[in-house]
Amino acid sequence: MDVKRLPVTLDSDDQAELALFADPERREAEILREWAQQQHITIRDNSESGIARALLRAGAESLREKALEAGYAELAKDQAEGLSEQRTRRNRYAERVDQAYNE
Repeated sequence: MDVKRLPVTLDSDDQAELALFADPERREAEILREWAQQQHITIRDNSESGIARALLRAGAESLREKALEAGYAELAKDQAEGLSEQRTRRNRYAERVDQAYNE
């Protein structure tokens, strides 16, 4: 596993979020630890870096899921448009056949 240390500047809002997830009395902290454990991410001694790393991974996973959902929605839209075009062509063909037999 390749490790890279990055300097990260946290503003007061970022620090407040970290504190929220570091507070063992908060449900958010419990959920983050459960998620991290399922992902084989260790948060040692309630360290800010471990919490930040877990939050980064959780956020990235959430955004990947949203990207997949958006992709599937676009695919469904394309398929619906394709079906609509097929129906239009089928209806035009049926009209031509009906006209040919009605003449």
